[in-house]
Amino acid sequence: MHCRSIFVMLGVREILSRKPMSKSTTSRKLEIFALHCHLEKDKTPNYRDFFQRLARAKGKTRQLTFADKLIAIPVMRSQATDTVELIAYEGPLGVSPLMFNATPEKARIATLEASAVVATRTHVIFDLRSREAVVEYNQRGAKAHDIAEVLEAAARTMKLGEQPAVELNPVTDDSFLQAIDRFGVIKLANLRVAEPNVDWTDNYNHLTAVANDSNARTVELSVTAHRNDSLARDHGVMQYIRAMIGDRLSALKGARVVGIRSGEEAQTTVSLANHIQHQKVFVQIDENGHIVSSDILKKMHAFLAARLKRR
Repeated sequence: MHCRSIFVMLGVREILSRKPMSKSTTSRKLEIFALHCHLEKDKTPNYRDFFQRLARAKGKTRQLTFADKLIAIPVMRSQATDTVELIAYEGPLGVSPLMFNATPEKARIATLEASAVVATRTHVIFDLRSREAVVEYNQRGAKAHDIAEVLEAAARTMKLGEQPAVELNPVTDDSFLQAIDRFGVIKLANLRVAEPNVDWTDNYNHLTAVANDSNARTVELSVTAHRNDSLARDHGVMQYIRAMIGDRLSALKGARVVGIRSGEEAQTTVSLANHIQHQKVFVQIDENGHIVSSDILKKMHAFLAARLKRR
């Protein structure tokens, strides 16, 4: 882990002028993930204490350098209402911004400090009562699995458990099963499961045995049908997928089903990653073209509150 500063590119204002942007809002997708944490074997952690300790840590503790990018969480606030807000910054290493000025037509590469990256912000809220997280989907920013990795690395650095693990598993939309049900023939099914709190349960049968015997954190299962046949729709791996999607705090990290729809000849792939429960919102942007953090966080809180009210 290395400490780096964050250079947030505030829009390429040299392109035209420094006039305020006429567009004052933009759309964002807010996705829902299930939170699973492990600190001690066979013991559910105290989520509130765990996140409060992470929030009190120095910002440099919540930085992680990958092979080609830096992810940092300098802002992390633990709320009295059992919610946690954080803002993550992600940027590629070794890339300097290319600036273009339309008048006169001239391009230049901006010089960054050695420890700086051009960063994109991602906003996240955890609700520790429901153990759900709302993650802003940002095409170029940190994703849910990146956030989990940074928090897990910080927990290891702080020695918050024997072998800390943080998982953010997608909460699946009904459209995933609807898309699968359109298949007349199922040729391949793949699933990946992460250990849920407190432990693997009987719901996962053979996956439970394999994981326990292997001392595994995740299990991946992939099956294919015979050349001129189809996988069973409601047994075996498909039964696992359907059962896990029905869990409120699913241990399912990913799933992919390949099949042929009724009336078609070509194969189609349905991925769980494209069927995550979400809400699209309009959020304010500032004069530099960036989302106003207070506005998107407000809408994320409202999304969570609405979900809790429906339970």
